[in-house]
Amino acid sequence: MKNLSIGLNVLLLIAVIVLYILHFSGNGKSTGSQGSVATVNADAKIVYINMDTLLNNYTQSRELNEAFLKKLEANRTELNIKVKNFDREAAEFRTKVENGGFMTRERAEQAQMDLMIKQQNLQKLQQEMTENAQREQMEINRKLYDAITNFLTEYNKEKGYQLILSTTLGGNVLFAQQGFDITNDVVNQLNEQYKKK
Repeated sequence: MKNLSIGLNVLLLIAVIVLYILHFSGNGKSTGSQGSVATVNADAKIVYINMDTLLNNYTQSRELNEAFLKKLEANRTELNIKVKNFDREAAEFRTKVENGGFMTRERAEQAQMDLMIKQQNLQKLQQEMTENAQREQMEINRKLYDAITNFLTEYNKEKGYQLILSTTLGGNVLFAQQGFDITNDVVNQLNEQYKKK
């Protein structure tokens, strides 16, 4: 009886050792779902591009944004001139009203209506300029996105990456080993391609 108990304990011990070896070996593959560690595919080619750096150094991006800012400044200047003219006319109206400069009440009311229409037109102009600026900014963003993604399609034919991520300062990529950031290579090749156009 004692020998049978020792034999069963030895057999159980061997079974536990075999299960232990099978479970923790097997080329990093885990058989259980709980407590398993995710393995990284060593063949995976994942890189990222810092979009802030790319857009600051990509010539087409800089040129489009500079032209946009100049147009925005010109619109703002035009609007400011019109606002100053309106303010001057409004001040003249107030002075005339205070000094009794209108011959009739109807003329004063007509001048006030004219000022109200000019004010509404100024507000409408400001809204139109804002909407146009937003549309133009979206068009610039779309144009840059198309240029970059079309370039990356061709670029990746040679490089063979499986995944190209985009990040910005404080974005999703908080740390990456050296060699994963391809921003400078992409910027240089994009600029060369843009010069040729």
